[in-house]
Amino acid sequence: MTRQFFFTVALLTLLAACSTGSFNDTAYPYSLNKEKLAEVNLDRVMLASVNFGPPSKTYLTEYEAKVDGSVKSALEKQGYTVVNNEPFKKHWRDAVRKFGEPYSTVTSQINARAFQRVMYAVINNLKENDEADAVIFTDLIERQVAFGNHLNRAAKWDGVTRKPKIKGGATGISAGFDWSQTIPAVSLSVTIYDVGGTRLFQSIGGLEITRQLDPNKGSNGRFVRRDKILASQGNIREGVALALHPIVPMKNYPAK
Repeated sequence: MTRQFFFTVALLTLLAACSTGSFNDTAYPYSLNKEKLAEVNLDRVMLASVNFGPPSKTYLTEYEAKVDGSVKSALEKQGYTVVNNEPFKKHWRDAVRKFGEPYSTVTSQINARAFQRVMYAVINNLKENDEADAVIFTDLIERQVAFGNHLNRAAKWDGVTRKPKIKGGATGISAGFDWSQTIPAVSLSVTIYDVGGTRLFQSIGGLEITRQLDPNKGSNGRFVRRDKILASQGNIREGVALALHPIVPMKNYPAK
């Protein structure tokens, strides 16, 4: 089955989809280039070895391979061929030597001019060498969320809902604890470009809250970083499903 046929069927299916499922109303409004997708073959995809935006926070880098593994699995189940990304790494190194490093390790900011020149060179080399049909960037990004002071405490962002984690499974949190304060959470941002340099898709799916409540810190307790942030494979799969929809259609996602 060609990718063009798949996208025609998938988009028609979305028009009839009902609006119930595990996501919530904070689901990210994905961007999909339907016209271009109907024109190109998208059989061989490559996971980029760098972010499309600034590098992930240092404490998140150890989870990048785990999340990419879930992305790869979802794509392959849908029928895509995920090719080895060694060519991307080589082309990236060569382009950086020629045009300069796009990212500042000091400020974590992007040098826009260097980034554009490096990315163009990498994508163009992939096309000339017929090494992939498209490149998928999988960025782990930080969001700010809050549980709120309502009784049914839950944080909602980028389509997911997460309950607070309490260190050691403790109970009896102080009545004066401020549940409305914002804390960091991690989401997966997916951006896809074909090797002609056209953006095909962009979306974001929520993954996990990176903090837990330690009742022993201060008079009311406070949030501290979790030791194992992405321990739940189910939460990873949910976030990946949201971030890839409708490239990999998520059942019962609202039609757009």
